[in-house]
Amino acid sequence: EVDVVVAPCRGFQSAEATLGEYVNQVLPVVIFAISEAELSSSDENELREIKEKFSLPIFFFKVPESGADLISPKKTGNEKSSLYCQLMDLEYLNTNHCSCGAPGPDADAQSMLVEQFEKLRLLSTFSRQVLQKHLVEAATSLNEVHCRCLNIFINQAFDMQRDLQITPKRLEYTRKKENELYESLMNIANRKQEEMKDMIIETLSNMKEELLEDAANMEFKDIIIPENGEPVSSKDIKCCIKQIQELIISRLNQAVANKLISSVDYLRESFVGTLERCLKSLEESWEVSVHPARSLEKSKDASVHITSNYLKQVWWLKWLSRIFLIIIIQRITWVSPPAITSDWKRKVAQDAIESLSASKLAKSICSQFRTRLNSSHEAFAASLRQVSA
Repeated sequence: EVDVVVAPCRGFQSAEATLGEYVNQVLPVVIFAISEAELSSSDENELREIKEKFSLPIFFFKVPESGADLISPKKTGNEKSSLYCQLMDLEYLNTNHCSCGAPGPDADAQSMLVEQFEKLRLLSTFSRQVLQKHLVEAATSLNEVHCRCLNIFINQAFDMQRDLQITPKRLEYTRKKENELYESLMNIANRKQEEMKDMIIETLSNMKEELLEDAANMEFKDIIIPENGEPVSSKDIKCCIKQIQELIISRLNQAVANKLISSVDYLRESFVGTLERCLKSLEESWEVSVHPARSLEKSKDASVHITSNYLKQVWWLKWLSRIFLIIIIQRITWVSPPAITSDWKRKVAQDAIESLSASKLAKSICSQFRTRLNSSHEAFAASLRQVSA
């Protein structure tokens, strides 16, 4: 199953271009026939391009002249032809390798020069060496792939064995730390209701004037207020009151939430910081260990991230806005004023602030805190059980 390809004459297509069409599709055995005693300049240029682009061994054959004896006279051992010297200069032939067809010390295929017709049979030896070269290269590549696969399996086996020993300890440590955090926060929620009430009263007192001033100067959204002091519709009045309430709620929510967080901030490094580092370590080790098992990766990897998200929920206090809103709406009633003025806006804000009951707020916040804390604690424990399984 051999195809013999004869390169067209140089005026039509160069040998280098012809070789480029085939070299990536076949295992080439290149024969370069020479009819003259020396290489021409175009021959040398062509051979330089072939060597630069392909680095292939070539079988050089000196074609006997017409009418010459087929059996050439023997040359002395040290006598080298001009053709041989040219190929040496082009670095196709090497003094360390015999050009008669004998394999070199490294068994690599080398270019060969045959100047006697009777030695044309060495083409068989040259072809065998070239094919052997390709075979060795392919076997070497396969061996490298084989070694890489074995190393991956070996490393995975060691990592899995280590995870089987380390991960349960990490899970148990994480469970212990989360329990300590849960108990500490629950104790705070149980004993700090009075402190929280005082804190809310103090916050309201400190922010009252600022809130009233902001409410008096606020610009309403999506409501057109007549500049001549004319009254507006009852629907617009409701929207105005709602926007004033939302202003007070957002400011109080931020202030109270910040104070609540800072009141238990000492827990961050002792519990939350430790838990976050432990969870991050579990997530990283899990991502590495489940990588080969794509069918399990999505569900189990998500479990660890869910566990981390439940931890963050313990500190998430946006539900304060909802508590404030419920209490204000339950207490505030409004009367349609003749016009929406700064004094009217200030009065609505005053009524909203006075309608807040610090004791009810503190009780509601502690109750909501305990409810969310229990929910997060149970979800965290369930996620750890799922990861462990």
